[in-house]
Amino acid sequence: MNKSQFNIKISKDLLIRVKRQAMMSGKSLTEHITDLVTNSLSENDIQNTHLSSVDRIKNLEERILTLESIVSNREYISQKLKPFTNSEAINCTNFMRGVFYKELEKRNFVDKSDAFDDFLEAVNGFDKLNKPFSDRLKEIMLSDKPSPWTGKELNELTGKDKCNCSIRKGLISWTGKTECPSQQEICDKGEELLALF
Repeated sequence: MNKSQFNIKISKDLLIRVKRQAMMSGKSLTEHITDLVTNSLSENDIQNTHLSSVDRIKNLEERILTLESIVSNREYISQKLKPFTNSEAINCTNFMRGVFYKELEKRNFVDKSDAFDDFLEAVNGFDKLNKPFSDRLKEIMLSDKPSPWTGKELNELTGKDKCNCSIRKGLISWTGKTECPSQQEICDKGEELLALF
């Protein structure tokens, strides 16, 4: 493709904003402006711009939650992380159920199943759970007296990456409560932390 030089005059403020946007998207200024012009000329301009914005926002949310998870667990990262124990898994179960039911009341959900589906969508936005895990999560959240997670189940679910549990991230996203306790705090204290929600 032949390239041509194209000079335009824009305000300094606009130039700063476009440069910032290019940096945030990981592109050169030329690539970014070329993409902007190309997108504005496409037939589905409004729809494409909206979808790309939604995708970028979702991608940023996932990256931020991962970083927050790592930062909030920084005191444990320097140590060798141990896998979930059964007692930690029980604390996690009690915490996640407590947060789920608090949010259920707050949002006035009439049907617990609808609330669960909404919550599961938030979890799957970070790591799509396979059917056995999503069925198990549903049992834990909706049964009156569920058997809690086991350490083995949570270790398998997280791939032994204790700090990045998709259920914790899903709870943060679903509730909008960004100041969530770290995964290790949840493991240590469980439902004692529900006062924060």
